[in-house]
Amino acid sequence: MKNVILYSLLTAFVFSTSSCSLETLVSRADKRAMKRAPYDAIIVPGYPYVTTAYPYGTERNKILLNVRLYYAKELYEKGIAKNIIFSGTAAHTPFVEGEIMKQMADALGIPSEHTFAEVKAQHSNQNAVYGRRMAKKLGFKKVAVATDPYQLSYLSQLMHIFTPGMPILSFQPEDMVKYIHPLPSIDSSSAYVPDFVPVE
Repeated sequence: MKNVILYSLLTAFVFSTSSCSLETLVSRADKRAMKRAPYDAIIVPGYPYVTTAYPYGTERNKILLNVRLYYAKELYEKGIAKNIIFSGTAAHTPFVEGEIMKQMADALGIPSEHTFAEVKAQHSNQNAVYGRRMAKKLGFKKVAVATDPYQLSYLSQLMHIFTPGMPILSFQPEDMVKYIHPLPSIDSSSAYVPDFVPVE
């Protein structure tokens, strides 16, 4: 399994540095995905919840939670997605990513009956696999992944292996600023894992 993932990541790297630019990759993936919209649900991969006590990644990377959250909100408000599954466990900080993002989505006014938290996925490919599994249990048939363009650049390759045929929605890198807004205030205590061990 590790060899498969390593090969997939290597393929993604080669692909992303070839003549096919990130913009072209996003455009092609999004065009295919939008033809099949609307979706019963979109799966949004989580991102570590950063606090002063638990920093993670670079300042640039920290905006990815904001971006994925507000992009999902836009897709819901436009009717492209009827429901949202936020996926991710406590992988790099002691906060369950799927639960944190669901709480934030609810705080932003998305009806809580249309937001769900998948809380076992540790890696990007698991977001798609476990998210689809949850969607099936909930009775959602048309499902896509929705994320930022940088994650799309490698996740699309993994999805060809682990969730073949599942569409992936994104936006152009130049539009990133459109989805950068303050995060809503939430009580993160219910998503805190006291015996947290980081994922290797």
